[in-house]
Amino acid sequence: MIHSMTGYASRVVICAGEPYKIELKSLNHRFLDLKIRMPKTWVSLEAQIKTVLEQKIKRGSLEIWIERQRPEKNESSFRINEGVAKAAFQALNDLKHRFQITDDISVRDLMSFPDVVEKNTNLELGSEDEKVVFAGVLEGLSAATSDLLKMRAQEGARLKDALLTIVSELQKAYALLVSARDQIQARAQAKIKKRIEQCFEAYSTTDEKNRALMESRIAQEVSYALEKLDIEEELTRFKGHVDQIEVLITSGGQVGKKLDFMFQELNREVNTLGNKAQDLGVSQEVIELKMKIEQMREQSLNLE
Repeated sequence: MIHSMTGYASRVVICAGEPYKIELKSLNHRFLDLKIRMPKTWVSLEAQIKTVLEQKIKRGSLEIWIERQRPEKNESSFRINEGVAKAAFQALNDLKHRFQITDDISVRDLMSFPDVVEKNTNLELGSEDEKVVFAGVLEGLSAATSDLLKMRAQEGARLKDALLTIVSELQKAYALLVSARDQIQARAQAKIKKRIEQCFEAYSTTDEKNRALMESRIAQEVSYALEKLDIEEELTRFKGHVDQIEVLITSGGQVGKKLDFMFQELNREVNTLGNKAQDLGVSQEVIELKMKIEQMREQSLNLE
């Protein structure tokens, strides 16, 4: 099984009689990048949250939101942080006196300072309640992570099918290119043979020694020319890369980075193949192959 890095999950848990919502959203990323958003007073819980997630998820940009789902009806949704507000007001007054500013200090000026007004989460807990809430949140987080992994697995299965479909198309293209190679070689031999005949007609000689020397030299040039056009080695490596990609996809696990490397290698062989063949049909096939490889690469960027 392979996993996508894209997914979403949420859970609501009841802890100490209060509902807490846990949301997880993951996107593709080169490494595991955790962004945890929760009440500032819960800093001690962060290490445990990271441990839960790192045990189950190895790659992706993961955002985590943890908050009490709703405040009580008799509570305000926001509260004034008086200490920060007083410090901000004093700082503004100092600026007024230092630079002889006559404008009055407004609420908007105070609001420009961060944390003057905070969302009232009412999450200052007693020690016993804190243990209950933290245990419940961690349990809910573990459940939400499992839900997220299921979604990532479903998306991974879809990507796997799409990638294997393109692998099948690459294998068919290989068979066509093998046939094209034989045709290219046959056409090249015929063209070279005709030029040799024209050469002997233009520079005929009755001297057997000179003729043997010319034939030997021409044979060397023919061999060199055919070798430059031969794409057998590139085709062999192309097939090897395609087979390895198929093995990686079907084996599952954390294959995203490996596939990205294999696509680079495969694209390099296709480029060389097109340059050597010097054939219109092969050049057109190479363009199609490069498009398919790029399509696979883009899809694999979402794989863990």
